[in-house]
Amino acid sequence: MRLTEIHRYPVKSMRSNALSESAVTPQGLPLDREWLVTTPDGTMLTARKFPKMLLWQAEADSDGLTLTAPDGSRQTISVHEMNQEGEVAVWKDRFQAFGTANDINTRLSGQLGVEARLHWLGRKSTRILAHSQTPLSFADGAPYLLTNTASLAELNTYLDEPVEMARFRPNLTVDGNTAFEEEQWRRIRIGEVEFEHFKPCVRCVMTTVDLSTGLRHPQHEPLSTLTVARNAVFGVNLIALNEGCIRAGDEVEVLAWR
Repeated sequence: MRLTEIHRYPVKSMRSNALSESAVTPQGLPLDREWLVTTPDGTMLTARKFPKMLLWQAEADSDGLTLTAPDGSRQTISVHEMNQEGEVAVWKDRFQAFGTANDINTRLSGQLGVEARLHWLGRKSTRILAHSQTPLSFADGAPYLLTNTASLAELNTYLDEPVEMARFRPNLTVDGNTAFEEEQWRRIRIGEVEFEHFKPCVRCVMTTVDLSTGLRHPQHEPLSTLTVARNAVFGVNLIALNEGCIRAGDEVEVLAWR
């Protein structure tokens, strides 16, 4: 079994960057979900309510972020401009992050049709994952999400219109031999890094959005079928037990089962 794909998502609810290799840290992949769009009071805005966020492309490095809107317009902002510290909310977690007075907020608001603010996590997150007492990014609730190509292949046999793995927004994709076997892994090794199963990933309405149009499926697929077949679970959330490097093509070894 091999690691086939690595993805990071610089801005929560926007498109991914495919990677051939990456460092692994307890907080997550570097630059993964280190940027967030919020309301003026700091509450997160996501593609659950604004599905066309999934059409935005984000490119990030240690110095800043470049956003490409669905209309092709681009804007870059430096982390040095993210100098207004304030509180943000990701689900029940409230913690400190950094905003800006840059006109990028005006552009985001105009494109999304709601007053919006851009936030940066900072050099180190002040949000702590209780399970491991490690920093956590703007991710929903875990630093890593793993999916299995065998699981997608089986799910697609139930669907009239097959879906791509990108619907499920994984960080790590593996070519497992058996559908949904990942739910039974307790500990695995990929390259230099050991990962622990934290919890199964229960999916939401974001999986129903066509990534070429930003429109939801009229019958809410694949979520409707997945809810009946798998209690809406697809993929598993992981935490990293050590730091290291992973590369596409690395062997995936199951060290312990649940």
